[in-house]
Amino acid sequence: MAECLEMEGQAGSGQYQPLVGLQDIKGLADLSHEAIRDVLRAKTGDQELVLEMVGQLEDMSGTNDAFNSSICSMEVTARVKAGNSDEAEGEAKKVPYYFVIKSPPKFSFIKMMHKITKPFLNEVTWYLDLLGQMALVESTVSLPGSPLHTQCPVVYHAHSNYYSGEATNTCSGCPWFCWLPFRSAESGILVMENVKKRGYVMFDKMRILPLDHFLLTMTNIAHFHGRWLAYRWLGEKSSLGEGAWTQQQFKTALNTQKRVPKFVYNQLMNGTHKTVKRILQLEGREELVDKVDTFFKVSVRRQLNHFLGNVSSPVDTCCHGDFWSNNIMFNYDAEGKVSKSILVDFQMINFGHPAYDVLYMMYISTDMEFRNAHMAECLATYWSTLSSYLDQFKPKDIVYDEAMFHADIKEYKTIAFVLATTLLPNVLSGSQISADGVLALREIQRKQAAELEDPENVNSREIKRRVVGLCEELARDNLI
Repeated sequence: MAECLEMEGQAGSGQYQPLVGLQDIKGLADLSHEAIRDVLRAKTGDQELVLEMVGQLEDMSGTNDAFNSSICSMEVTARVKAGNSDEAEGEAKKVPYYFVIKSPPKFSFIKMMHKITKPFLNEVTWYLDLLGQMALVESTVSLPGSPLHTQCPVVYHAHSNYYSGEATNTCSGCPWFCWLPFRSAESGILVMENVKKRGYVMFDKMRILPLDHFLLTMTNIAHFHGRWLAYRWLGEKSSLGEGAWTQQQFKTALNTQKRVPKFVYNQLMNGTHKTVKRILQLEGREELVDKVDTFFKVSVRRQLNHFLGNVSSPVDTCCHGDFWSNNIMFNYDAEGKVSKSILVDFQMINFGHPAYDVLYMMYISTDMEFRNAHMAECLATYWSTLSSYLDQFKPKDIVYDEAMFHADIKEYKTIAFVLATTLLPNVLSGSQISADGVLALREIQRKQAAELEDPENVNSREIKRRVVGLCEELARDNLI
């Protein structure tokens, strides 16, 4: 459950103490009436903006959403002067603002892990830096599709103690297990637009994403990957102008996979191995157990470099990293047909092969029946968009064609299989888990195991159905 704080003071009450700067708004406790006003003044450019109403923070976390962030919503009404509204010069208008406010999680176990992975820093960096870097491309050359910032929520304010340098690692030369207990936990705040108020809604994660939705997401993620490939290749030619990051800066900002110690990956793989094996036993699929055993004991260990980002390809680019239906908001036209989408949650952005995102979505938000019927069409839709960027920006010395793309997809299927079988028992779980204390991981695993053992549990049945389908599919294709 997200921990939401009530606003201090009502509109027009109290004495205003000027802020030293917006950088002083570092967390929920700093989000006073005056702080909200100054955030909106900075965003609108209206230094006379006055708040008419400030609503209460309301928890909007779903089951286990607080693992990644505490999430609240809030409504504010402000009086905005002419030039910032549709009214005539000299007049003002009441304008509603609908916020989603995110802050790092409160659970001690998750906070400890985030000291290594720094997901809140990733999202703050996305909004404060990476979208600005992409604007250098979009203002320099003509690109297909819509500007990337229109595919994300508007952010009004962002702060991370890691981004601002408040959390430093004075023992950077020591092993992670030495400095981890003494390093500051992530803290910060993101004040962003609530896109639900623009008609965007989330698709039910327990349902298989329909084909029209999936084709839209494949087109949009191909634009996402293609734009970052354009950024990378134009940057390598020093064609982005003043303010552009070096390629080293770009890759360092996206080194999220390399931050995780191999020990952590090994522990995750061990847990996933046990879970998948137990699911197969519960579903009477003993003929797949030996193949799964061999895969996790041998193949997964050889592929760990892929997880750690130590394998490169000609089309490595910025990946969303957590690309599935629960991180996409959909918009529908007057006839009820899906027409647009917006991406949310950039806490797992990374630098790697675009197949990572494509198969992540394919294996978490669909089932074997969908993939048997539509995978070829979905991959063709993705490639037709991505290839337009390759044709326009790919350096002459780089060779990458559709056959190579499909070969990479095949190679990454086993990586995506591990990711999906690790995540599905978590993201589709209907049990609220409290990840607190030193025994949190054991408690999480215990509750998940108990849910899988329950044949009447609807979530459990869907988890097992999708995991068995993945095992059957990869065994059929001789990949496990």
